[in-house]
Amino acid sequence: MRVLITGGAGYIGSTIASACLDAGHEVVIVDDYSEGRPEFVAGRTAYQGDIADPHLMDRVFGGHEIDVVVHCAAAIIVPESVAEPLFYYENNVGKTLDLLATMARNGVNRIVFSSSASLYGDPTDGELAVTEESPVAPGSPYARTKLVMEMALSDVAHGSDLRAVALRY
Repeated sequence: MRVLITGGAGYIGSTIASACLDAGHEVVIVDDYSEGRPEFVAGRTAYQGDIADPHLMDRVFGGHEIDVVVHCAAAIIVPESVAEPLFYYENNVGKTLDLLATMARNGVNRIVFSSSASLYGDPTDGELAVTEESPVAPGSPYARTKLVMEMALSDVAHGSDLRAVALRY
């Protein structure tokens, strides 16, 4: 399987890339290196750039016959999201919608979305753990961008052949 990992030079993305390679999959990475580290992609097929750049992304999809996207690229700093919510919505929502359009244009219909357990807010029962049954109560613009994208993915999947899963960690 050929896996495109956006944000693949970040901690989570690079760890996923290693697991995919260990499982025998081919990995292609796109990262703008705003948070990721180039040394995390050493020896891997990697492109530096923006997931919203249609020329770059069409070149990546066309050159590698991608089967599935693992989407880890996002702005992730909660205090910054409070100070700059427009940037977070443009980056985490707008660019992900651009990625979905690029996937559709290139015939790729499977995505694993790197969401966040921050959608659950602060636990109210005195426990530190959350479960999938915990109430969804995003407490920051960052968390709300993740929830908005989960809802958008659900809507797109219901109206097309997109198959999507969101992982909240």
